[in-house]
Formats: sequence, C-alpha cells, structure tokens
Amino acid sequence: MKARRLLVTLAVVAALGGIFAFGLLRGEPDRDLPSELIGRPAPSFDIPLYERYQGQYGDVLSLSEYLGERPLVVNFWASWCAPCYVEAPVLQSYWQEYQDTDVLFVGVQTQDKGQYEEGRAFMDQFGLGFPNGIDDDSRMSIGWGLLGVPETFFIDRDGVVREKHIGPVTPEVMERQLAALLE
Repeated sequence: MKARRLLVTLAVVAALGGIFAFGLLRGEPDRDLPSELIGRPAPSFDIPLYERYQGQYGDVLSLSEYLGERPLVVNFWASWCAPCYVEAPVLQSYWQEYQDTDVLFVGVQTQDKGQYEEGRAFMDQFGLGFPNGIDDDSRMSIGWGLLGVPETFFIDRDGVVREKHIGPVTPEVMERQLAALLE
C-alpha cells in the first residue's frame, strides 16, 4: 500500500515537473499575442498627469491632441510590477535621446488603484522625464486591451497603432520600433 502511494506521488510530481519544465522551455509566446488595435487608430484618452509634468503638458494630457500629429510611444506600467522596474531606465534613456524629435513618450500608471505615492516614488527612482499620469480606475487598460503590465504601444504619426510589445521593452525593441515610426 505504501509503495503504491509512493508511486502515485512520484508520478504526480513527475507530471507537474514536466509541465513546469515545458512552461520554462517553450520560449516567450506570450509576447507574440496579437492586438486588435494593430493597424487601427489608437484610442484616445484624457489622463490626469502627475504634478511634475503639469507645467509643460497641463493638468490633463489629451492623447487626441497628439494623435495624427506625431509618433507616440505609450507605455502602461504599475508600481508593483517588477518588469516595469527593468524597462523604466530603457524608456527614460530613449526619451532623452528622442525628446528633441517629434516622438512623444507617454507613461500610464494603471492597474494600481490609489497608488499615487508609489507612482511618484517609481518616477523619482528613474527620473522619468516624459509625461506620466494615472489610470486610477483602469478603464484605459481595458480600452487598450491590456493583458497586464508592462505593455507598450508604438503609434505612427497618422495615429495608427503599429506595434504592441508585451513585457519590458529592451534597447533592441526600442531601436527597431522607433526606426519604423520615423521612416
């Protein structure tokens, strides 16, 4: 009886281990999920900005003011999101490099209700110079079809979503996507 229980336990552990190993070794298919927004006009939004950006952009950033006027990089993040901490320095670096071009970066803190101080601390930690606001009720994340955070959308100067990147952006992603936006 004990031997049988041991065999069943080992079989269950082996099966679970196999499933776990498959998940680790299958690559990154979650980054390749299609978005219904690709090739379509980007949804507009009005987002209340954090105080530090209000002098330059106003109390509320209306994406409609920029859609069809200039390329946009719209990044959705949260203060609790570990991969967001990985990508923030990359975004800031590319913002510094491209801020004198017509590309506008916009950060949206979402899926992070009421976490204003945590959001400020996140922006302070990385010295984020591009405008950031908070989607406190997560309506924008729903409207944009987010599966989680971080997610970044690359929008051309005609206001059309050209790419959605799931997960932290890398320098390679930024180089490729910004080059495509500025063609």
